[in-house]
Amino acid sequence: MSTASRETQRRSATMESLLLEEEQVSLLGKMLYYSAGHLTARERETYDQLVENLMRKINQLRTMERRSGPAKSESASVTDAQHQAKKNALRNLRPEEVCKVFVDTWNKQDFETEFFCLAHCFPSEKRKTDSVYEYVLQRMQKYQDRHTIGPISKRIVEITSSQTHGNKTSVYCIELHKMPMKNLTLHREYELLFEDGAWRIADFATLKSHDSPTASASGTGGE
Repeated sequence: MSTASRETQRRSATMESLLLEEEQVSLLGKMLYYSAGHLTARERETYDQLVENLMRKINQLRTMERRSGPAKSESASVTDAQHQAKKNALRNLRPEEVCKVFVDTWNKQDFETEFFCLAHCFPSEKRKTDSVYEYVLQRMQKYQDRHTIGPISKRIVEITSSQTHGNKTSVYCIELHKMPMKNLTLHREYELLFEDGAWRIADFATLKSHDSPTASASGTGGE
């Protein structure tokens, strides 16, 4: 066997090992996510520490993957294909449709699609990370806290789009966010760019907001 063949096999074995470990990390993350609501305060502290460890582990895996060379296993190709399918689903959508998808990803916990709705220039202080894996873990943790700090759910109640100028446009939305003790109405403006074959969100700003108590918080009953 030639040296080149042995090196290719070595890289392939390394990648398969990395992907298996990454799948285990992902599975543990999901197990933690679905059990977190039943944890005690002490167990929740351990949960938070485990999430941090998972994110560090993913960073290590990604670093090792970059160092291992360009070889990819079939499992990596499947993951890439799944991500590409989510990206492709955004193609041919109008700007206002992209905004609707973006808001609804919270309710569906589809944080990969949420990530792909964002343009490359989306502010880093809002996105927090350029890694889709880290992004999903962060959003999963925030979603788990929704009944404490909210939002529990989101929906768009009104939406209008502006005239397109080249590869730029803007969309105005009125969103209703159901919070633990109130309903929050947000008036937001989304700036979009046409990038990589689809409209993506370059940034958004909340222009104004107001809240109203929920039926339970105000003490009124309901059907």
